[in-house]
Amino acid sequence: MNLLKQMAVTLVLVTCATIAMARYYPASHAVLNSLGVPANLISMIALPDDPNDEATGRPGGGRSATAVITAPISTGAISTQVQAVGSSEAVRSVSVVPLDAGVLTQVAVGSGDVVAGGDLLAQLNADTEEIARDRAAVVLRSAQAEYTRYASLGQASAASQADLDTLLAARDDAELALREANVALENRSVFAPIGGVVGIVPVEVGDYVTTATEIAMIDDRSQIVVDFWVPERFASFVAIGQPVKANPLALSADEFIGTVSAIGSRVETDSRTFQVRALIENTADLLRPGMSFAISMAFDGDTYPSVDPLAVQWDAEGSYVWAVTDGVAKRVPVQIVQRNADAVLIEADIAEGVHVVTEGTLNVRDGVAVTVQSDATTDGSVADAGGETAVPTKTGG
Repeated sequence: MNLLKQMAVTLVLVTCATIAMARYYPASHAVLNSLGVPANLISMIALPDDPNDEATGRPGGGRSATAVITAPISTGAISTQVQAVGSSEAVRSVSVVPLDAGVLTQVAVGSGDVVAGGDLLAQLNADTEEIARDRAAVVLRSAQAEYTRYASLGQASAASQADLDTLLAARDDAELALREANVALENRSVFAPIGGVVGIVPVEVGDYVTTATEIAMIDDRSQIVVDFWVPERFASFVAIGQPVKANPLALSADEFIGTVSAIGSRVETDSRTFQVRALIENTADLLRPGMSFAISMAFDGDTYPSVDPLAVQWDAEGSYVWAVTDGVAKRVPVQIVQRNADAVLIEADIAEGVHVVTEGTLNVRDGVAVTVQSDATTDGSVADAGGETAVPTKTGG
C-alpha cells in the first residue's frame, strides 16, 4: 500500500513539475517534447504567445514584457596561433683569428670585456717585420733621392729620359715594398672586426698561434636572432615585419616582442615546415646567444559575427541566440566557430548591429515582446532605456 502511495505522490510531483516547466519556462519546451510530452499538450499548458492580447492590452497575453539586457553584434576574425620552439644567436658573431703565425707578446682583452670595432685584442712578436719595414723605408729614401737628382739633371739635358723612367720605376717599387712591409707588420696585431662582448679568451701571452687559432669570440648582443620552424600551411600568412612573441625558457616570466626579419625560401620535405627568423631587441642585455625560446605567432583568418558569451544559449536543438527587433525576441540558431574569453564567433543568419539578449534569457520566448532595460555597448559601458550611457564603476568596501 505504501508503494502505491509513493508512486501516486511521485506521479503528481512529476505532473506538477511538467506543467510548471511548460507554463513558466519556455526554453524547456524542446526538452519536454524530446521526453515524449505531446507538442499540443505543451501548447495548451503554456501561456499564450500573442504579444498584443486584446483582453489585457499588454504584451505576452496578460504578462508584463520580459525585462532583458542586450548587446549589439559585432564582427571578429578567427585567431589562429602557431607555437614553436626556437634557438637564438647574436645578431653578429665573429671568431677572431690572427692573420699570421707567431708568439703572443700581448693579450689586451679578457672575458666579458666590451670592445668596439678596431680595438686591439692581441699582439704577436714583430721584430722581423719591424726590421723589414725599416729596411724598405731606407730603400725608398735612397730611390727617391736618386730620382730627384737625375730629374734636376734632366732639366739641364744632362740625363736621358730612359734613365729617368728607370729611376722612377725603382722609386715606385720601393714605395710598394714599404707598403708591403707595413701590412706584414700590421698583421702581427689582432684587432676586433666588430663591436660586442668578448667571450672566454683561450690564449695567453707566450702561446704560439697560427691562422687557425681562435683569439676570442665576439658577440654583438644588441639584438638577438631567433630561428624557428613553422608548418607549411602558414606559408602564405607569415610576412616580413610581422610581430612575434618570444618567451625565453630560462626566463619564463619575461616576454619579448620581436619581428620577422627573414623567411626561408622553401619547405623542408621531411618535416613539412619552413624556417622563420625573428629579430629581438636586447637593450637590457638579458638574452644570450644559444638560449631556447617558446615562440607564438597569431594570424587573423575569416571574419564572423561576434557576440557576448552570455548571449549564446543551448537546448535540445542546439545553440541559439535571442535577437531583439522592434521590441520582439526571435530565436536564431547559431553555430559556434570560435570561443574566446570576451567574445564568441558564430555562424548564423544575422546581421551586424542586431542586438541580442545577454541577461534575462530565462523567460524569453520566440515572438514575445521584451523590454530592454539596458544595453551593453562595445566598450563595456551600459546604456539605459533612455539612451544615456553609464560606465560601470568599482566600489570598495
